[in-house]
Formats: sequence, structure tokens, C-alpha cells
Amino acid sequence: MERRKFLIGAAAGGVGLLEYSSIARWMDSLGDPWQPEVEKYQKYGAKAALMAITPNSDFYLTTKGTSPRVDAARWELKFEGLVAHPFSITYKELLALPSFERVMTLECISNPIGGNAIGNARWKGTALKPLLERAKPLPEAANAAIYAADGFSTGHPLERLMNDENFLAYRMNGVDLPVLHGYPARVFIPGKFGMKQPKWVTRIELVNKAYLGYWESRGWSNSAERRAQARFTDIRDGAKIEGKNFELTGYAVGNLAGIKTVEISFNQGKTWQPADLYSNPSNITWAFWKYIWVDPTPGKYKIAVRAIDGQGNIEGPEPTGIFPSGATGYEVIHVRVA
Repeated sequence: MERRKFLIGAAAGGVGLLEYSSIARWMDSLGDPWQPEVEKYQKYGAKAALMAITPNSDFYLTTKGTSPRVDAARWELKFEGLVAHPFSITYKELLALPSFERVMTLECISNPIGGNAIGNARWKGTALKPLLERAKPLPEAANAAIYAADGFSTGHPLERLMNDENFLAYRMNGVDLPVLHGYPARVFIPGKFGMKQPKWVTRIELVNKAYLGYWESRGWSNSAERRAQARFTDIRDGAKIEGKNFELTGYAVGNLAGIKTVEISFNQGKTWQPADLYSNPSNITWAFWKYIWVDPTPGKYKIAVRAIDGQGNIEGPEPTGIFPSGATGYEVIHVRVA
């Protein structure tokens, strides 16, 4: 395969990608056990290596206001409302619970198509379901309101909150959860946008009706379930390229159904060709895809990418704005082959 050459621009992308020298310094700083995980992706390029795990310093941030400074020694998480056994746990008790590490991709509901408000990290924490079961929900408990130290709140159906995938996280990429990312603990409900997964969590109250939280009461989706989406990473709209063969790359992410297929179209969606999912580790982590464009004829092209999730749902063609349910629709790039 001949070496590709960009004539305009370098990698675009949706994940705040860095130059190779920055990646090398970051890898050196991680050491074991992170370096092998990152090195696994280096054969697909430096930027793919960075995408494996997003460094904390490059992980996107969204808050409703200022970030509170919570004293872990005084922090507690309360489980109350329609429960037979209300209780609270301290930070010390949280750390003593059975723990696990889980890689998960998090995205802001306000992330536009091809935007950078998305990141992938290795989180350490404990399962949420056993704590809810300890509280013993009453028969009339159908929903939960989750509150945070910054005044933020959101709601979930209790059935969704009881999923085995949900957890409380207190470490991020090998260190204590940074203050800006929710120290001392945050809730994760995989498959949802970030607005449904509060940082600085302090209280979970079970209630008998749907709860509208901070953003939901302002018109945003109350389910905030992320739909399947595929995006480009190593080429930008308007790029000029040359070479015998060209490799298109990107990522795809969805909800708990995961990603089954990514497809590329060169004729405005009339026909589609499968891309190679070279990494698809779990349903809650972004999948990486690539497509080898063999010997393209010189000219102008409009290239679209779409994702199909594990339940067969196909990403819709029409791009949407971010409000109220998050952006969806094909990402389309225009390129000229020299």
C-alpha cells in the first residue's frame, strides 16, 4: 500500500486528538498497566492509540455551573424515599465495597455530529444494583431521582437503574476521580448521554413517578438514550488527498445494544459498503472502524458513514441538531482525490 499524503489539513476529529509527540509523552507517563493497552492500537496510527484511552486532561467537561469541592471525609451517599431500609454510605465504606474496572465511552448530549465532547476512560468503582437492593425498594417505587453536590439532578426509571451495567465510579484512568469529573463519586448508567450520569452524587431517592431533573425541565430528553452513530476521525471535510490507496478511519458508538456494523457510501446513500470493525471490545465502549479505499479515481467525492447497532437499528440519514435528544444522522465529508 502506498503512503497516503494529506495536502490540506491533518486529522480532524471527534476526540480532541493530539500530535504523535504528545501521545508519546503521555504513554511514557502512564507506564504499566496502561502502555500495553495503548500500544495495541499503535499499528492503526498514533491517533488511534490515543483514542484507546482518553487522558484525563483531554477528557471533555460539561457542568451546569461551577464544580464543587467535596470533602470526601464528610461525603456520604444517601439511599432514601420509597424504600424499606434507607441508609447512607461514607467514602471509606464505598472504597471497601467489591470493586471492578470498566472501560466506558462517555458523551455529552450537546455533542454535535463530529464534535469532540466525547471520551473513553477506564473507570474503577462498584456496582449500583446491590446498593439499591440493600435499600429494599417498596412496590410503589417506579423511578429514582439522583441528586448531586452542585445542585444538579436527574431521573431514571427504577428498572433501568437496576441494570447490572450501572455503577458508582471513584477512580478514572488509575487515579482518584478528578474534582472536575465528580470527586469523590459519580453515577454511570451506560448507554445514556452524560447528562443522565451525575458527578458529585450525594443522594438517590426512589419515587413513584417520573422525575424531571435540571436539564429535562428545560426541555431536554428525559430518556437521553444514545443512538448508534458512526464518525470520521482521520480526515476532515474539504481535504485533498493523493495516493494509490487511502484508509478512512473513525469510531462508532451507541447504547447498550452496541455496534454491529459500520458502512460507507460514496454515492449519497444509494449503496453501502461494509467497513472493518477492527476493535469492538464491548457494547459500552466505542468501536474503531477502517475502510481501505482502493485506487480511487481522481475527482470530487461526498462520503457518508453510518452505524447499525446490535438490534439492527440503522443510523438515520438526516443530520439533526443537538436539542432535545442529541445529534444524529450521517456524518458526510467532501474530499478531492488528486
